[in-house]
Amino acid sequence: MLQCKHAQEFSFGPRALKDALISTNPALQELYAKAFSRAEKLFLSEAYNPQRTLFCTLLIRTAFDWILSHPDAPEDFETFYHAMLRRKQNFYRKHIYLQPIDLMEGPAGLSLLDSLQSCVESFFLGLRVKCLPSIPVSSIHCCFRHSRDSDRVQLHADGILNFLKNNKPMDALCVLGLTLLDLYPCETWSFTFSKFLPGQEVGVCSFARFSGDFPQAGCSSLNPPTQKEELCEVLKESRDRTLQFSAQEMVQCCKVTCHEICHLMGLGTCRWLQCIMQGALSLDEALLRPLEPCPICLRKLQHVVGFKLIERYRLLIPA
Repeated sequence: MLQCKHAQEFSFGPRALKDALISTNPALQELYAKAFSRAEKLFLSEAYNPQRTLFCTLLIRTAFDWILSHPDAPEDFETFYHAMLRRKQNFYRKHIYLQPIDLMEGPAGLSLLDSLQSCVESFFLGLRVKCLPSIPVSSIHCCFRHSRDSDRVQLHADGILNFLKNNKPMDALCVLGLTLLDLYPCETWSFTFSKFLPGQEVGVCSFARFSGDFPQAGCSSLNPPTQKEELCEVLKESRDRTLQFSAQEMVQCCKVTCHEICHLMGLGTCRWLQCIMQGALSLDEALLRPLEPCPICLRKLQHVVGFKLIERYRLLIPA
């Protein structure tokens, strides 16, 4: 694989970062002044501090990094704000629903869901998080295939997204499907960690590749299943091989969950500083992604949810 010889910085200047955070629009500058306390503004100003210590500059490590593969225009707060005005999202709905899919097979699944619910409640302080009963994947009309780099069956994410859209609770701000089964978004991709349905506030994410028990390339090869009965048998075998998560792996599950819920609330991917809203094309990139948003994405999230920064961090980082 072609790689950069050394990690290279991908950075914007202080003025660009300040404008991305506060805006040059007087109305949005006033909104910023009213939304945050003096201490919170000092914290957020680290975004454009050349000697910043709290937030890190993006690094390019390989020629195939997400940031090079997706050269999109960066989304500043002003762009986000106007996009939110056009969205018909009902923010009086305060419930985030987590929908486990074949994820209640034993103590490992229960522990994972408890950790995820606690993390999401702190991350999106002020919103209520409900964990729905687990549903079998056999009840979802979903295409599948055999993984190209492991001995596991993969589910097409679109079938799950359509199911979640059609079964979304009336009081849901958003619904996120959670599964230990591997996902793929389209035939040309080998896998995906997550995917969401734009405009429908539903998404799905997989934790399969965050477990040390996940089989890598070179594992046993099976013939692709062709009948529903064979799919059910393969899925049962997959569930019997319960994935175990260490504390560090649990953090990765929390990352992808919060990342995807942020998308469901309207946040785009981030190209400003190291941030939970960066994309990831490989497991290595996903592991390097921080758990927290950069100041620009944090302002977007605060605008949507309305929390106080200090209260939120007290829950996320208990003394």
